[in-house]
Amino acid sequence: MQKYLPTNDLLFRKLLTSEDSLYILKAFVKDLLGIEFQSLMPKETYHIDSYKKKFNEIDHMQTEILRTEVDILAIGEDGSHATIECQIQPHSYFHERSLFYLAEAFRSPFGSSDKKEAGKKNNFSSLRPAYGINIVDFHLFDRKDNALQLFRLLNEETHQPFFNEENKELLILCFLSLKNQTIEKQKAAYHWQYFLKTGEVESEAPDYIKEAKRKIDFLTLESEEKEMIMNIEKSKAISDAVFVTAMEEGHKEGHKKGLEKGLEKGRQEEKQ
Repeated sequence: MQKYLPTNDLLFRKLLTSEDSLYILKAFVKDLLGIEFQSLMPKETYHIDSYKKKFNEIDHMQTEILRTEVDILAIGEDGSHATIECQIQPHSYFHERSLFYLAEAFRSPFGSSDKKEAGKKNNFSSLRPAYGINIVDFHLFDRKDNALQLFRLLNEETHQPFFNEENKELLILCFLSLKNQTIEKQKAAYHWQYFLKTGEVESEAPDYIKEAKRKIDFLTLESEEKEMIMNIEKSKAISDAVFVTAMEEGHKEGHKKGLEKGLEKGRQEEKQ
């Protein structure tokens, strides 16, 4: 039987945004971002019916599969709000994509602002910090660098973070590479990496990651979920094949133009 990994679009959403998965989501955010929130609320709660409807509305033969993205409203113990984006990103233009989507989340924060602030005419009073968690299955940085990396706004000399008036960091980008093997095995992030990469968990993994595995075990899923998972993988395979074919044709065309240019240059030199 084919194995389906947690990075499958449906499984990733089911894992983090089901009504009974909030404790798994909370641990996931804490282990990767290093920040613990009082509560987390997904923008869209996973249900197979709504997921199936949304998936079937997409023309997968002409459009690449939906970018896997889970938007979370995070509320701290002091009542402050932040937007968290958990994404599985495609390879092309990755640096630009991750920063663009984080900036979009900061510009259009998920969650309502305080009623007192709603009456203000300040265009910036409703902005909330935005934190991005990006799962990548390629080498974004040097292969010897740590698989888990966080980027934030810091003072170059003092390394002091850039805070807002509520003493919260405004922007944080987190990257977890599933390819990079440089990661401390004693930390929970290693077990998340291993689980997302292989679909398995080691005996030393935290209980909530073991529960995450049980939650998305293919054999225990509903028949509709199994069918959707296979459809997603099939659509992705078609999309990947189309992309590879386009790349190969582009290389051939570029090579052809290069030869033509070289021949023309040779003719010009002969005339001289």
